[in-house]
Amino acid sequence: MKQHRRRYYFPNNVPLLHRLYLETCKHYEPIPSFPEDIQIQTVTGCNASCVFCPNGKTKNPIPFAKMEEDLYRKIVDECLSHNVKRISPYLMNEPLLDKAIGEKIRYIADRKDKRPSIKINTNASMLKGPMINSLLTSGLDRLNISFHGMSKKTYEESMQGLNYEAVLANVNDFIREKERRKAHKPKVSIVMVKTKQVEQELDAIRQYWGKRKVGTHIRALENRANRDIQQKKLNPEKWHAFNWCKRLFTQAYILANGDMVLCCVDWERTTVLGNVRTHTIKEVWNSQKAVDIRKNFLSGHTEGLLCHACLKQA
Repeated sequence: MKQHRRRYYFPNNVPLLHRLYLETCKHYEPIPSFPEDIQIQTVTGCNASCVFCPNGKTKNPIPFAKMEEDLYRKIVDECLSHNVKRISPYLMNEPLLDKAIGEKIRYIADRKDKRPSIKINTNASMLKGPMINSLLTSGLDRLNISFHGMSKKTYEESMQGLNYEAVLANVNDFIREKERRKAHKPKVSIVMVKTKQVEQELDAIRQYWGKRKVGTHIRALENRANRDIQQKKLNPEKWHAFNWCKRLFTQAYILANGDMVLCCVDWERTTVLGNVRTHTIKEVWNSQKAVDIRKNFLSGHTEGLLCHACLKQA
């Protein structure tokens, strides 16, 4: 999968005139001293086993864990003291497993200005009852609903463990309640990855959600640094290696225990940059370990890194 390449440089010890040259003439960007986007895992786990996702298929089992409230607030407070663009209180999990997710979103919304935006991705299986009201009154800006396919067969084969009729009813109930309240937020989108099964239903998908004035976002399938996903032959197109990835330079990923991992696809926790219980996000983000990884990435030396599995897709 090809991506637009944003070019970066390390701003430390670079003279002002050379910085101006790099940014104005070469269109390089300085690596930010604090991440632009933050994902926070408030609870581990997911109640689905989607065929395109490593959840439940990791070599190292992921124990149940829930982030303590004090740690969550510490993370959010630090983010709000910097110019963060987005905070997403979910990471490698189903965020609605956290019954207090609406309150956690409200903690951000009550303290932020226009930025950062607040977004979560959910499979919507628990988007019902009090959870609908909780999210509609939380201050959430974007709600991305992972709903793969338009037929029962495609959906349940793709999102194993979930019931097509029940989840579709949840989504439609949420949309109707949002309309009834004339609520402007959250903006709802249906998201999915493009698999062979989904590709056959794209017209029906766009037509169904379009009638409900809900946007659809269908992105190319990536292997999530997991070769098993490639071997399932889900991709309707030939696998292409990433020619670039900006995650190392703009995004931070914090697990429920406070560990900051390399990437949102680091399900095996191959690279822990540090822990934000004992350090600040800024300290971990700018640690020598993180800096060395970025330097290696920029010079093309990804061997031994999780990145190699994405950049070198077969």
